[in-house]
Formats: sequence, structure tokens, C-alpha cells
Amino acid sequence: MPISTRRAALGALGCLACAGLLPGLPSARASESTVPKTSMTPDQALARLLAGNARFVADNPMPAAIGSGRRQELAGGQGPFAAVVGCADSRTAPESLFGAGLGEVFTTRVAGNSMTAPTLASLAYSVQALGAPLVMVLGHERCGAVAAAVEFVTKGTRLPDPMMAMVDPIVPAVRAAQKLGGDLMEQSVRENARMVAKGLREHATFRALVPSKLRVVAARYDLDDGQVTVLEG
Repeated sequence: MPISTRRAALGALGCLACAGLLPGLPSARASESTVPKTSMTPDQALARLLAGNARFVADNPMPAAIGSGRRQELAGGQGPFAAVVGCADSRTAPESLFGAGLGEVFTTRVAGNSMTAPTLASLAYSVQALGAPLVMVLGHERCGAVAAAVEFVTKGTRLPDPMMAMVDPIVPAVRAAQKLGGDLMEQSVRENARMVAKGLREHATFRALVPSKLRVVAARYDLDDGQVTVLEG
């Protein structure tokens, strides 16, 4: 993560501390919720995501809870069982890939599923205030942002401003992938997800919770067959 991005992320976490969303600082907003936090363990949450994806792959999804009854139930708060850091790509909406209904998955999406300051702040909120026991960093096959980072590293090709801001955080993953051999694009997609997940597990905001209360996994979505594969974590 570039220095400027790290500094911005730290500033975002400082704002969270002021709002009472970090350990030891109770959140008034969270305590007012009429929706209980999930009782799932990290492993149960992951199993539920993967079961939903298996139904998606089989073209047999269960009806998602999105009706008026569910909307009324959630009007007083939320208690998602998982948080997903996904790419902004229009083909990769986590709610669809995992057959999730309203209030089940707390989703943050940015091109290249990279770790920005707002993304980090959002994840801190989902874990600390809402009680999500699982965070999945979800990369995907043929990601355009990763492809742009590969072009930048291998050919020096730059995108017009301000689009380079989505490329810069992925560059370290591409450089690491160059040492792995094989298809550089595919290896970069995987390494990018792994590096973001590793950074979250080691971050001061989350590391005390891993692995007993929180699991952070890296995963990859296949555009062709629809399957989500856990890479690590």
C-alpha cells in the first residue's frame, strides 16, 4: 500500500475511533439496532457463502430475502454474517454470486478490490460495530484494473488521470506475481487478493480477533463458470 494511501487509511481509522467503532469504544448507533448480530462462527459464515455460490453455479439459487417483510425487519438495523471486499466490475456483485438477501452481506466494492482508506474504514465498521465474523477479499478472473496494473508494470502504460489511482495499489501484487511464474495476469489477480487479505489479518484493527472471532480469506471468482474458490485464509 503506497504511503499516501496508508496515511489516509490511518486517518479514516482515527475517525472511527472518534465515532466509537474501535475496540473498547462502544458505538451508540450499533447499540440502538433492533437487529441482533449474527451468531455464526467464522467457519459457518464461510460455509454459508460457499453453499450459496454452489447453488449459483448450479443455476439453482434459493429465493433471496428481499421482500417487504425483510425490509421491515431490517429497518431498525443490520447484522450481516459476512463482509466482502469485491471489485466494482458489474459482473461480480457478491449478493448475486452468493445468493444473499438484504442485510446478509456487508459489501464494499472498488475496481481491483484493493484496500483504500474508505474500504478499510467500512470493514472496521462491519466487524467492530456490526459483528461480521468473516471478511472475504474477492478478486476475479480477467479483472480490468489488474490488467491495467500488469500493463503499467510490464510496459509502462499509464491510464489517464484519475484512473491511475485504481492501478497504484495493485502494482505491488503484480511485481510479486512476476516471481511466481505462469500466467502473469492470473497470478496477479490471485496475488492481489492474497496481499489485501494478509494486510487485513495483520492490521492492528483486526489481528487480535483472528482467528477465534474473525476469519479473513482471499478468494477468486471465475467469470466463465461462476465458481468462487478460496485461495487462502
